[in-house]
Amino acid sequence: MKKNRERSPRVSLLAKNKIREALWGYLFISPNFLIVLIFTILPVFFSSYMSMTDWNILSKPNFIGLENYQHILQDEVARETFFNTFYFSVLSVPVSLILSLLFAVFLNQKIKGIAFFRTAYYIPCISASVAVSLMFMWLLANNGLINQMLTSFGLGPVKWLTDPKIALNSVIGITIWKGLGVNIVIFLAALQDIPPELVEAASIDGANRVQQFFKVTLPLLSPVIFFVTITGVINSFQSFDLVYNMTKGGPGHATTLIGYYIWKQAFDYLHMGYGAALANLVFFAIFILTIIQWILRKRWVYSEE
Repeated sequence: MKKNRERSPRVSLLAKNKIREALWGYLFISPNFLIVLIFTILPVFFSSYMSMTDWNILSKPNFIGLENYQHILQDEVARETFFNTFYFSVLSVPVSLILSLLFAVFLNQKIKGIAFFRTAYYIPCISASVAVSLMFMWLLANNGLINQMLTSFGLGPVKWLTDPKIALNSVIGITIWKGLGVNIVIFLAALQDIPPELVEAASIDGANRVQQFFKVTLPLLSPVIFFVTITGVINSFQSFDLVYNMTKGGPGHATTLIGYYIWKQAFDYLHMGYGAALANLVFFAIFILTIIQWILRKRWVYSEE
């Protein structure tokens, strides 16, 4: 009985300490939690309700049920916009992944002045979208520097941003160039985390550089490739700034991506309910694509488990 009496104060003291530590922990995370609650969780529920209303911001919302979603099925511009966005994602994500991996392999070598190249490749990521847009609008203008160079070689000018067949590809190229540095840093960190003993063992077994890369390095990078692919798809569906600054969705609707179309409907035409319905469809599209990628990862992502 004495032992139990001696232990009980200690147990209660430990319980009080755990409660105190938990309270301090919740106190420290409360600012971030409030930010997520106010700017992420609540807007999601609010937009879900708004998607079933006819609201122009200036008057009270009028509940109309699923009419906005029915209108999306009949909206030719919405269908074209979703097609542009899928095309943007299918082209930009693989190209960005391959280029960033190649540059990361190059930057992982012991070359004189390699620090300069690592910095140079990351500069576009920290550059303002407006500045990047203005620079490429000047370079890709009909009488811009690139067309002047092409004309001097007798190739003639190219309508980089005014031809419906070329404009979206131009935006994709600029988007890849601007965001390449982030993926390069991620791949570079992953490459430096690979144990050199594995590569040396493959070399001793007679594997050349190419075989070492495809048989050892690439499988070990597969979790990082999976992460970059998922984030790339999500970011491609949220692309807005370069289209807004450079083409305004034109010519026609050739470069209109879903992010820009949502903004156009909600804040330009004041069709806030319709814009919220489009945003919800984008959310479900990203969710479904992420689930598909998560299921397929078991077939190609290397795991130590």
